[in-house]
Amino acid sequence: MQLPDWNARWSRIARALVPLAVAAIVIAAMPPASRLAVDPAMKDYSRHPASVPIASLIATYADQYALDPALLQAIIKVESNFNSDAVSSKGAIGLMQLMPLTAAAFHVLDPFDPNDNIRAGAALLRGLLDRFGGDLSLALAAYHVGEARVRQAVGVPALPATQIYVDRVLGHYERFRSGGRQPALRSVVRSRSARAMAHQSPVTD
Repeated sequence: MQLPDWNARWSRIARALVPLAVAAIVIAAMPPASRLAVDPAMKDYSRHPASVPIASLIATYADQYALDPALLQAIIKVESNFNSDAVSSKGAIGLMQLMPLTAAAFHVLDPFDPNDNIRAGAALLRGLLDRFGGDLSLALAAYHVGEARVRQAVGVPALPATQIYVDRVLGHYERFRSGGRQPALRSVVRSRSARAMAHQSPVTD
């Protein structure tokens, strides 16, 4: 009888546990439950004192990733309603509602930090646009529900809830781009003052 290869088995187990460990670290950094905004549409901006202008961050990362600033505004409007403390019932975090594994993949140290959050969200959207040949509807659908599900569904119409999401983002995008009423792009600070001192680096209406 051939003996099992324990080294190979433990190596596979270790590789499987690494993403879970990263997610656990990110989740551990979340604030207490009393501060979580399970319904991100309840506020137009963070309740914390002003210090970092969201509009400036949007402009910076829109330029860096060749995106229309109005598009990033529209996504943030639908995802979190400009609440940097927003946490969804599925665990998505911050202005652009990054999932913990996504945040880790884009080297986000603090997903509640608007700078890190918008940088990672813009980078993710740029990659999706490139992989879907510039098709904005498909890229937005993939941002909402994941690239694999969009490819399996062969388009957005097969995903009704995602179609609603895409329509909402596109509606806000057209309004912001055409000079309609802009959202309250008030400044926000990070969730914890200690982080604001220690961390200076930048990376669902």
